[in-house]
Amino acid sequence: MLEFVGSFGEDGFELNFADLVSPKEWKDEIEAKLATYKEEAHVVDKGRLNLFIVLKLNPLDGEEEDIRYISRHINEFTEFYHEAIREIK
Repeated sequence: MLEFVGSFGEDGFELNFADLVSPKEWKDEIEAKLATYKEEAHVVDKGRLNLFIVLKLNPLDGEEEDIRYISRHINEFTEFYHEAIREIK
């Protein structure tokens, strides 16, 4: 299960997600799937959390203030990620 845990970043946004279910052994396969996503995304190993996913967005002027922009990307990425996990299983 993927959970959105926050956002930060100076150049654009970095949306952060935690995958508390997938085993760490899937990291390379997940990275390969993330490489096909329309935005930059990668897995960061964070100790106790199984996997920590960072999605980097580059909003256009004005988009960074639009909550729908972030919500849309959270929803789209979550769907993409869940499909990638189904394919890995």
